[in-house]
Order: sequence, then C-alpha cells, then structure tokens
Amino acid sequence: MPLPWLHKLYDASISVGVDGSMLVSSTRDRVLAWGLVFCILGALGLSGWLLRRRHGGGRLGLGVFGAALIIPVFIMPSVRQEYIHVSRAGIIVNTGAWYHPSRVDFHLNRGDSIRETRDGFMPGNLMGDPSVSWHVTRPDGEEDVLELNDFFTAHRMVVAYYIKDRGFVLQRLEDRPRTSR
Repeated sequence: MPLPWLHKLYDASISVGVDGSMLVSSTRDRVLAWGLVFCILGALGLSGWLLRRRHGGGRLGLGVFGAALIIPVFIMPSVRQEYIHVSRAGIIVNTGAWYHPSRVDFHLNRGDSIRETRDGFMPGNLMGDPSVSWHVTRPDGEEDVLELNDFFTAHRMVVAYYIKDRGFVLQRLEDRPRTSR
C-alpha cells in the first residue's frame, strides 16, 4: 500500500489564467514534504552517530547525515521554483537546481500531433518517471522530442487533458489499444 505522504513529494497547484493558459507549479507542501524527509534522515544519521561512535559505526551515521544535507541545499530550493506553463502557443518547463536553472520552451502549432512514449513499463503517477517523452510531429512531417522530467511526468495527465481540450491530437500511453498475448 503506497504511503499517502509520498504524493506530497510531487504536490502542485494547478491554475488557469484569464488568457486560458494553465500553470502547474510546486506548492509549499511539496517543500515541507522534502523538509520532512531531511528531518527523518538527519535524525537517523545523528542518532546512529551518537549511538555507535564508540564502536566504530559512527562514520556511517555521519555519512547518512552528510548525504541528507543534499536535500536542504540542493533539492528544496530547486523544488520550490519548478513549474509548467501551458498555452495554445506552447509549453514552458522551468526546472533545474538553484545553481543551474533550466528552462525549456517548446512551441506548438495547431496541426501538431503528440505521441507519448516510454522506455520500459507504464509510468506511475505516484512518483515521477523521467524516462517518458513526448514526440511532437509537425504538419511538415518533422518530429521534435520533449523529454519529460519527473515533476512533469507526475502531472502529465493534467497537461495532456489541457492540450487535448485545445484541439491537439495527443496519444497517451493509456490511450493505446491493448494487445492480448
């Protein structure tokens, strides 16, 4: 049974603007969930160090605490700035670490069709799955690929329905006919 708080690691607010564009952005609850993970791992690391330092096992506890410091230094500031902005003109994905932000502008035309692919099994919506990509076929036959990050993958259904409602042809993995073996 999945833990309900795991959903908070990819929590987002979804809003539609006056111009009809949609914004999927990280919430404060998502940052707090990552803070909770840090507190748990940090407490385990420090407890392990305090309990085992005389018996030579303290190094492992300090290692766990040091690894947990990655969360408040790199993950939490990056998580706070992530968003996906979708409009008729295209998709803007803002992600990346605070020290190296990344922004992807992906332009859409009215005649584009989008096909979703994945390497391996069907992606889950509980946690992001960065191996999902959207192949956009332009009206002239040219194909572009948009690699979805884990935040986008966790909210890809909302973006997919928004795009389909705007008249784009989008073939999701779930929409494909199942073949019997």
